[in-house]
Amino acid sequence: MSQDKQLINTTRRQLLAGMGAVGLASAGAGLGTTAYFNDTESFEGNNLQAGQLDLKLDYKATYDGPNGLELVGQAPTEQQMLDQYGEVIDGPLTWEQRADVGFACDTVGLIDGDGMPIFDLADVKPGDWGEVTMSFHICDNPAHVFFRGNVHEDLENGQSEPEAGVDDSTDVGELSEAIDVRMWYDENCSNTYDESIGAADVLVVQDISGSMVYSGNGGVIADSSGGTTTKLNVAKDAIGAFGDEVFGGGADVELGLYTFGNEDYLGDGTPAGDDVGIALAPTDDATTFDTEVANVQAAAEGVGGTALGLAVREANDFLQANLRSGAEPVMIVLTDGEQFNSNVDELAEANTAKSEGTRIVMIDINDLGDGEPQLLKDMAGSTPTTAGNGDGTDYYQSADAQFATAAVDIFDSILQTIVVAEAVIFEGTLAEFRNEFADGMTLDPAPLLGESVSNGLCFRPGTHCVAFEWSIDAETVGNEIQTDSVQFDFDFAAVQCRHNDEPENPFASA
Repeated sequence: MSQDKQLINTTRRQLLAGMGAVGLASAGAGLGTTAYFNDTESFEGNNLQAGQLDLKLDYKATYDGPNGLELVGQAPTEQQMLDQYGEVIDGPLTWEQRADVGFACDTVGLIDGDGMPIFDLADVKPGDWGEVTMSFHICDNPAHVFFRGNVHEDLENGQSEPEAGVDDSTDVGELSEAIDVRMWYDENCSNTYDESIGAADVLVVQDISGSMVYSGNGGVIADSSGGTTTKLNVAKDAIGAFGDEVFGGGADVELGLYTFGNEDYLGDGTPAGDDVGIALAPTDDATTFDTEVANVQAAAEGVGGTALGLAVREANDFLQANLRSGAEPVMIVLTDGEQFNSNVDELAEANTAKSEGTRIVMIDINDLGDGEPQLLKDMAGSTPTTAGNGDGTDYYQSADAQFATAAVDIFDSILQTIVVAEAVIFEGTLAEFRNEFADGMTLDPAPLLGESVSNGLCFRPGTHCVAFEWSIDAETVGNEIQTDSVQFDFDFAAVQCRHNDEPENPFASA
């Protein structure tokens, strides 16, 4: 499809985006990717309306009612996931595992047009409970994401004799006031609210091959003040700042460090007389960690090779051997190169590590189009996957020229997903939810970090989850809700971040 057709051939779905289709077309004609692409998706009462930027949705909804806890709907379905993704080491992935790995944007079953209700329940009663986790998919470009919650058709539907005895209103229902709701950022797409983050042992796995330092190998880059530095120096500064945040934040997180180059430079196992390798087990001693970060240096100039697959294997073995009981093992792998002079299967080693419970976060220092980004996306995450199926949910990329300014932001984002508890967006009644979000809000990918950079509210391409649960208190709610009904919508809109630091809220009242 040509750029002109993509921007000017306005459809009903584009008009629903709420950003002004005429302005979009006139601003975008001939400008290519500088246009402010946008898209809106909605779970409405539940119907879905969709727009133009590649924003797609999926969900899984459960209900605890007369039949006990049961699945009431999901998209994609289990069969659609099995048909498209097949099985991995331990069988087919569940919806939660697939969402955590990330759905590819061309997955059949994602919602990108007319949708369906999440809940369509005709006989809810006090004591009932339901939950839906909705994942939205940012395809291709970072985006600002907006959310709107809307409650309508809060109806009385007449009164039964028991209701009339406790409720003298006849025009408006009480159900929205009787439903308690909570909405939160569901970082691991688990369908449950994680009130505490638990313990984590994090091993930073740092590439020290020549391309991280030497000019002849592309290791020298621009710094933030107009001079030059090296990729390794930038990485060390960012890792040090990451350590300061972790150790100063009070979370139950320990940090370790493991370096790698070629197959002779893995951890502290380096050739005799070349003492550049580091293997520091996760520790709560900030001074020890800072000292080892400062000691990181590259392999000698002329030593070639990047043993990424073997490094993942050895680093995971080291992490598992030094893991605290009950702690989540996490590896943050920072590399700028493709595997070279090594035949170990990188994805197989990553899948083995993930099957042992290790979460892998990949940082790729490469210009777009260079390296093997899809492989690193496949390696990232918590669940084993097959080649080509990782969408990059735990994958971070920076071009060489931007790494000096992007590195700290990347580690800030990682900090939020690893050591920050899931943040509640709203807690109250459904009626209060309507009042709070009728005009929409900006969703924040790092709600507890206090991002200060201009694009701090941009979601990276990939899969992101928010969750919503509702319940009716059996102790305080009774006959007043008999025959009442309520319909509520979830609307999502995405607007590209590029050249667009302060986008207008598409849901704001005129």
